[in-house]
Formats: sequence, structure tokens, C-alpha cells
Amino acid sequence: MPEPNDRFIVCREILRRHYGHRSPDFLGAPRRHYSLHYTYRQDDLRYVASKVRRERGRVPFSHQFAIMQALARTEAGAAVRPPLRPGRRNGRSWVDGPVNRWFVRSYTEHDRAPDWSSSALVADAAEKLSLIHSNASIIDAKVLKIPARRLGPYEWGLADTLDRVDVLVRDMEARRRTPQHIALFRREMDRLRGQRRGLDLGREGLTHHDLRPENLLVRDGRVAEIVDWDRAHWDVQWYDVTLAALHLAYLQPVEPRWDLAESFMDAYRDASGTRLSTEATDWLLRYTAVRNLAVSRSPDKWDRLVKGIAQWRGAAPSLLVDDLVAGDQVAAHVDVAVEDGGAVEAAGVG
Repeated sequence: MPEPNDRFIVCREILRRHYGHRSPDFLGAPRRHYSLHYTYRQDDLRYVASKVRRERGRVPFSHQFAIMQALARTEAGAAVRPPLRPGRRNGRSWVDGPVNRWFVRSYTEHDRAPDWSSSALVADAAEKLSLIHSNASIIDAKVLKIPARRLGPYEWGLADTLDRVDVLVRDMEARRRTPQHIALFRREMDRLRGQRRGLDLGREGLTHHDLRPENLLVRDGRVAEIVDWDRAHWDVQWYDVTLAALHLAYLQPVEPRWDLAESFMDAYRDASGTRLSTEATDWLLRYTAVRNLAVSRSPDKWDRLVKGIAQWRGAAPSLLVDDLVAGDQVAAHVDVAVEDGGAVEAAGVG
């Protein structure tokens, strides 16, 4: 019997009852990366058990597993590995609890501190993303297309975000975002909506919707696995590209690495054969930063990126952005340890 204060007691019971793992050897404390992840060894193999809180407004929990299982049967399986199936669960890939859900996946060996300044690694990440996008047609569109009324603002795609700016503003107010951030978001979204017409933003289809270095497991200078598919759904696929590019740029917050962002986009263009106009690319970069200013838990990061994009791409910023830059009303936020609920050191738990 485990001790009453055993911090792994619930996880042990889940593994014993549903996965037949009766003697897990836990390898350190659980890591928090939005949810909790327990790395353990069983029969000389390593696994990760993840505990995810049940929440309303999220992409349906089953969708991420359907997506991973479908992609694993294609060339994209080089970077996507679905979880284990528990026994006696009617084909489900997870275990339901009253408050949390659990799933288990094989552990992927990876580097704890990958060198994202490497052009080869940046290019490989872009090529893996292109592989996923190009093989996504195997997935039933019903799995990917989710009505906005069933989702919270963080999960909305591009069209719904542009159509529901007032809802996002109210959400920002409820979360006590600064008046400067709210005004910047409203002003820039109005500009983006006015400039959207006539722009070809490329294909729509499967998007990961949370593609950042923390969700790319790297081994020997290459992306071994892409994890955290819980936000994946239908959207403009180039959103994945601009989101990843901006996350790469912000790996160096004080002086963003715009060269890494440019390299990632160039590599994706070459791998996918999809090329947007300069105007469309600029628009998507600005949209990505402004959207995340509203929905991210790190608004200062995205505030800086909104301003930085205007300088990097040579776009004429709005008067409001000029005023904020001149007045330095929003301080530089250089603590990148937490982004949307997860610690950077917890990356790669899968």
C-alpha cells in the first residue's frame, strides 16, 4: 500500500487499473506544462502520464487523439506519436476522472536545451510542419471544424476572431488587462479587418495552433516529435507558420531574432511550395501578434512583438503604436519562463 502522503498515489492507481503498469518507477517530481506530466519507467521503458483538467470551451478532448492517430499513419508520423490505449476503455485513448483526464504516451528522448540558433534546426522544424499540413487531408473535416459557440476565445480561428472583436475586448476587461493593451488590441484589430479583403492567406486545414519551441522535442539537432495537440483544429495553416516564427524571434526578448523568424518562414515556403505575397505575410504576422495580445497569458510579450513587427517588416504602425513606443508605456517583459500556463523548463515532457 502507498503511504497516505504519496504525491503519486492517484497516478499510480490510474496506471495500475487502466494501463497494467503495476510498478512504475517515477523519475523525479511531476513537471507542470499547463497540465501535470509524470515521467516514469516500467519494464525498462519510459513513459509520460499526463493529467489534464477538464475545462469548458476547449477543443473536444477526443479530437487531438483522432488527429494524432491519423497523422501517425502518414509520412507525418516521423514527428507525431499517438498515446497508448488503456485497456477496457471502448477504444478511447484516455481515462476520464471527475475533475481530470489522464493519458499515457511513450517518452521521447530529447535535448533539454536545443540550439534554436541553428539554421538547420529551424529549417527542420519548418519542414516537419509542412509535412503535417500536407498530410492533413486524411483527417475528417468534421473533426477539425468546430463551431465558435462551442469554444472559448483562445481557441477561435482567424475568421471567428475577426468577427468577434467586441467579445474578446470584454474578455480582456474581465481578466483586467491594462487599458493600453485593450486600446492597442481594438485599434489594431480594426486596421486588420479593414485590410483583410483581397489578401490570399493560403490554404485552410489542420493547424496545430500552439506551435512554439516548447512543443517541439529536439534530438541531435532535429525535431523528433511535435507535442501538445489539444488546440489543433481548422484554420488558416499559415497561422502556424507565423506563430512559430514569432515565438522563435522572442527567444531573445530584448533584441528579437527576426532572422530566425525569417529563416523559419523561408524554409516552410520551400518545403510546402506555398508562397504568400509580402502584404499577406505582413498581415498574418501582425494578426498573430495582436490576437495573442488578447488571449495569451503573456500580453507584454505580444505587445513588444506587435511593435517589433512594424519595425522589422517596415510597415507603418498605427498612431497608437507610435504613441506607446514613444511614451514607453508598456515595460519590456523579458521573463519568458511562463507562456500560456507552462514553464519553459517543463518542455519536452513527452
